[in-house]
Amino acid sequence: MKRSLITALLGALAAAGCGREAGPRPTRDTGIRSVVLVGWDGCRQSDLERLLKAGKLPNLQGLITAGGYVRTRVTTGDTSTKPGWAEILTGYRAERLKITSNRNYQPIPRGYTLFERLKSVSAGKMAAAFLTGKINNLGHRGPHRICINCISRDTFTGSKTAYWDENEPSIKRVPTNDGGPQRWVSRKGEPYFNTVPSLDIHKAALGSAAHVGSEALAVLDRLRDRPFIAFFHFEEPDEEGHVYGEGAAEYRQAILAGDAWLGRIVMKLRQLGLFDATAVFVVTDHGMDAGQKEHFNAPETFLATNLRRRLRPGDRKDVAPTVLDALGLDASSIRPRLDGRSLFVE
Repeated sequence: MKRSLITALLGALAAAGCGREAGPRPTRDTGIRSVVLVGWDGCRQSDLERLLKAGKLPNLQGLITAGGYVRTRVTTGDTSTKPGWAEILTGYRAERLKITSNRNYQPIPRGYTLFERLKSVSAGKMAAAFLTGKINNLGHRGPHRICINCISRDTFTGSKTAYWDENEPSIKRVPTNDGGPQRWVSRKGEPYFNTVPSLDIHKAALGSAAHVGSEALAVLDRLRDRPFIAFFHFEEPDEEGHVYGEGAAEYRQAILAGDAWLGRIVMKLRQLGLFDATAVFVVTDHGMDAGQKEHFNAPETFLATNLRRRLRPGDRKDVAPTVLDALGLDASSIRPRLDGRSLFVE
């Protein structure tokens, strides 16, 4: 029988020397050994809830029936991808991380992400996996330059431009928002530049849900014999929202596709005998503006989980401490102190 994570962590801390542990501190045995964090990028809360009510998201509904669902909000940082996932994966507000928008950012400080925290507290015994469909907004490049006034998407097709990559030949043809010459500025690095060295598995720019989902199933097979944290980030329905608009059939279908892959992930966990000891969370980083192709003001977010614990409404940056709480770890012992707090109510 596999040991609970808390038992493993206490053993790791004893071997490493408790005096060096700076948090999160193990406090109790929750029976949870691993975490799967599923990200549906740009999923509008109201669209999700309508589909749930209509019975169109059976796998998410199954998760919620077993555990729970709660509305959350964005109160710090833009309603955009870079600050969104940075807050979710660290528990710190975007302004503190200096990742306030998709064009104003820097690397997350070393040691701040969930992956690094769990690696540290377990003395490396916990595996960490990070899969993402997107490229630069969950990127890991070091120092580089971006065009801060280039349009990010073609006005008519919604297709992405290379505003973030000065080495892409097509960038020379990209128009600017103000009609003036392109303005290039230096950045110290993308958000996960400092994080990637601590990951056991990292794959970015996977694209569609089919690619992310199939890789996610392979990751679960690979990590079946270790406690792990796995982040499976789907670029949908955000991508369809930018191309077709919120409310479009393609946008709704992308949410349905995410639900189908959630079902396959849960089924894989069950087949491997891991589900009962795995905390599964489904979250989003922001919504979409009603009837639009952007998310300039889309602060309604959510969290769903298979854990049957009472939840309170909260904030996007409360996700990280909630994950730690699920594992029986005291997020309040972390220094610098987190800005978020667990969504679970004792």
